[in-house]
Amino acid sequence: MKKISLVLCLLCVIFCTILGVRYGHILAQDEGTIRLGLAVAVLDVTTRESVKFQETEYVKRYVSEYTEEATFDHVKKIMSDLGWSYETQEGTALFFKKNKDTIVVETAIFIDDYLLWDMPLEAIDSE
Repeated sequence: MKKISLVLCLLCVIFCTILGVRYGHILAQDEGTIRLGLAVAVLDVTTRESVKFQETEYVKRYVSEYTEEATFDHVKKIMSDLGWSYETQEGTALFFKKNKDTIVVETAIFIDDYLLWDMPLEAIDSE
């Protein structure tokens, strides 16, 4: 029984060490939270294109994989599916229009591999 407990403890330590090495740098960043680290882990092990990791009273925060070739294409597609048409980009802010309403989706590149973006709740509520 002691050998089984020892092996299980050792496996747990090895697993936690691997997770710490792989995702520990995320927690050291300005935006780093455990929820963001878990969202990045979900992106790594699934085929999902984005994962919601936080919701405030104003925005839903998502993380997506970042590639220079298709920087904001995923965000534009999601907004288009919600009925918003892409207007322009100023810096890292994307402007979308629907009827007479205009909303801004703020984006930020995170650790060179991920894109954080904030979808205003009115983008969803206006449907």
